[in-house]
Amino acid sequence: MEITTQILHLRPYLFGIAYGMLGMIEEAEDIVQDVYEKWMSVESVKDPKAYLGRMTVNKSIDRLQELKKQRESYTGPWLPEPYITLDADQPPTLEYGLLFLLERLNPLERAVFILRESFSENYRSIAELTGATADNCRQLLHRAREKLACRTPQVVEPATQGALTQAFLVALQHQDRAALNQLLRSDIELFSDGGGKRAAGLKPLFGLQKVLKFLLGVMQLPDNQRNEFIHRPAFINGQPGSLIFDQQTGDLDSMTYIGWNATQITRLLYVRNPDKLRVRASMF
Repeated sequence: MEITTQILHLRPYLFGIAYGMLGMIEEAEDIVQDVYEKWMSVESVKDPKAYLGRMTVNKSIDRLQELKKQRESYTGPWLPEPYITLDADQPPTLEYGLLFLLERLNPLERAVFILRESFSENYRSIAELTGATADNCRQLLHRAREKLACRTPQVVEPATQGALTQAFLVALQHQDRAALNQLLRSDIELFSDGGGKRAAGLKPLFGLQKVLKFLLGVMQLPDNQRNEFIHRPAFINGQPGSLIFDQQTGDLDSMTYIGWNATQITRLLYVRNPDKLRVRASMF
């Protein structure tokens, strides 16, 4: 069938599903492209959105199962690829901290959660898109929420989140232990993803003292002592975050995403794998 303007307008919806499922931008774009190519060979469809959505969900589930096997041999923690923008316009994505947590779900739970929470699909539509029954979809969503209980990031106003993020970066830059002690919650978590291509922690860190020791240790490294890096604000999946650039080369070195509970930091996510930063680095 012909790809009309109506069909093209579904791209953000289809991309949102695929990216939410896979946590990888290029992989999601490839799936959407494949879906559109297959659409060209279809003769008649009553509901294009449901048809293309179902195809996207199925392809994403199949690809996620393949990727999960590959990630078993990944060096260190695996973090989703961030969707980096310069403005606050909400891209068709989940909040980054939530996207990170969705790795705890199986593919079908993840699909149901995304369709319900990101796109407010009713259970009848979710059943049609996933191939499960409506009752089963309710159970899958309940199970997914249970797995994410007490871990889902708290919604903080962007202005507040931006101010708190800046406060953390200033405290870290000055190695202000007292300020960091106040900003970091006692049960804070830290995950860093270098993919074996850049230095990063090979294991997650849990607890204030371990995280604080790690952060202050990083700031003592020669490159940081020479102030070779600069922080620049950006939006990570539509929420305030920070990018770290090498001042000499201009290269994007890493991304910092901070999870808050309104007053303290609950989770720090660092992406340093250049494969996950390269595409968006050209924007700057």
